[in-house]
Amino acid sequence: MMYHISEFNKEFYRPGEVGKYLGVVQRTISRYCEQGKIQDILLDTGKRVIPKSEVVRILAEKGLIDYSLKGRKDIVYARVSTHKQATRGDLDRQVEKILAFAANKNPKDLFVVKEVASGLNDNRKELLKVIQLVLENKVDRIFISYKDRLTRFGFNYLETMCKFNNTEIVVVSTEEKEKSIEEELAEDLIAIIHSFSGKLYGLRGRVKKAVDKEFG
Repeated sequence: MMYHISEFNKEFYRPGEVGKYLGVVQRTISRYCEQGKIQDILLDTGKRVIPKSEVVRILAEKGLIDYSLKGRKDIVYARVSTHKQATRGDLDRQVEKILAFAANKNPKDLFVVKEVASGLNDNRKELLKVIQLVLENKVDRIFISYKDRLTRFGFNYLETMCKFNNTEIVVVSTEEKEKSIEEELAEDLIAIIHSFSGKLYGLRGRVKKAVDKEFG
């Protein structure tokens, strides 16, 4: 029996679960763990769990894993830092450039994700949705114009996470951008300052209301 890679959406599996995949009893899996044939983790409770990566490795060695693209999608992710950039068409041009590239790469169930947010922001709503899809093994490839469209810092962490879930990040262009890194970072920092300024003014307003209510 073959198992599709998308079925393995848990981080850890009990020996009994792994035994069912391999057609053996739980005790056999526990013995393999004791012999070092299967890498497991022994919990404080005394129970064993086996990491997803180890389960997939074992099944792959026996030819029981199906890596086909069943139910998986390709994503175009485009981002600009400010609404001004989006208004003047930078975001749409970015999407058009990526789509033109992806059209020659046999895209499958391709859909576009657009976002206006700083690349320094680690709580971007649309990017978090993409990451969730990756963790659910629903994404085959992510097409981006440049690495920093995903994130200013920590790209390697995202790439490692994607590789673990068999998702490829495809960078469309490695050429020099129209704007220097200094200009892009300046725009990101300005966006962050605006955001914090708004929160600060809001906080001041709430404090003033509280003071007026108490002493007014």
